[in-house]
Amino acid sequence: MALTKKQRTELRMKFDGRCAYCGCELGEKWHADHVEPVYRVAGAMMHADRDCAENLVPACHPCNLHKSCSNLENYRRIIDDGRREFLRSGKGKALVRMGLVEMKSDPVVFWFEQYNVVAPQGAKTE
Repeated sequence: MALTKKQRTELRMKFDGRCAYCGCELGEKWHADHVEPVYRVAGAMMHADRDCAENLVPACHPCNLHKSCSNLENYRRIIDDGRREFLRSGKGKALVRMGLVEMKSDPVVFWFEQYNVVAPQGAKTE
């Protein structure tokens, strides 16, 4: 889906200019990512019904490339698997042991899943 400049600006601000997945501030270069992936095979788009504004979120370059064509649950699993691989590695074990990295067993929760759960500081809640 080709976004207009206005649609792209609106999408970028969907989560206050932050990546939907990691929450980092988006720079000038960022991607419009399909939450539910579309696939392109030999130039043909599979799941073209998913190519709509409602299925797009702003994503930083690293998150979008890392997510690739994964759906949310597969991407969550990929990140969790990476965390476990890191802990099994000698470097990971050493960094944890030295207190330089804290490894949490918390579930993987994406930025957009927690966005606006807590009212911003100074905001009134009803």
